[in-house]
Amino acid sequence: MANPLTLYVPIKQDALSQAAATAAAAVFVKNVQAGLDKANIVHYARLALIPNLSGKGILAICLITTFDKAMIPYLDFFWKDPGTHKAFAGVAALALNPPNPPVGNNHNKPADLYEAYPDTVAKIKGAPAKPKPPVKGGAKTGSKGGAKKGAKKR
Repeated sequence: MANPLTLYVPIKQDALSQAAATAAAAVFVKNVQAGLDKANIVHYARLALIPNLSGKGILAICLITTFDKAMIPYLDFFWKDPGTHKAFAGVAALALNPPNPPVGNNHNKPADLYEAYPDTVAKIKGAPAKPKPPVKGGAKTGSKGGAKKGAKKR
C-alpha cells in the first residue's frame, strides 16, 4: 500500500528566504532524483510553493510525496541519505518555526488514503515490458510480399 506524506512549512518572509524557496523549487527534481531512485519506494514527489494571500511572495513550502512502506523507515532513509538530508535541512532553514528533527508525527492511517492500485514502486519498475501482439492478416516474417517472380498477369 502506498502512503502519503505532506509536509507544509510556513517560511520566513525576508527576501533571502523567499529567493531560496524559489530556487529550491526550480531544482527540486534534479536535486532529489538520485536519492528517490536509490530508495526505490517513492511513487511521486513534488515541491509546491504556496503564495501569500496578497499574491506577493511565498507563504509556505509544501512537499508532497507518495511512497511504499511505513513512515518512520521512509523518513529515516531520507534523513540518512546525504542528498535528501541536505534538501530537508534546506527546508528547515527556511521555516518560520524550524522543526527539531527527527520529525515523526504521522496521524494518517492507511484507511485515510484512496488507492487505485496496490503495487509497489519495485514491482512497477520490475514489471517486464508487455510483448507486442502479432499482426493479424499481415505478411509472414521474411516475406517480401507482391507477386511471385514469373507469375502471369491477367
